[in-house]
Amino acid sequence: MTVAKDLALYHFAHCPFCAFVRRELDKLGVEVDIRDAGANPAHRKALKEGGGKIQVPCLLITNEDGSETWMYESMDIVAYLKKRFSKGKVA
Repeated sequence: MTVAKDLALYHFAHCPFCAFVRRELDKLGVEVDIRDAGANPAHRKALKEGGGKIQVPCLLITNEDGSETWMYESMDIVAYLKKRFSKGKVA
């Protein structure tokens, strides 16, 4: 299992698009901080303030320089994860 400390996934527990992203994380063997924006008001607020909207799934990427990228859309998130974590790639 690869732990990606620079990633956090904002999700709702019963969202099918979020489940799609979580399944891909499992397939790739990648562990990220999972933040339930539906059940936790602090995560919901952080999603709204940081990303600009309450939409899930949303992958928060903390860049090497400390800046943040808020990636929406499950297909974009999965493409990013596959590119970064597919076999032969270094996290």
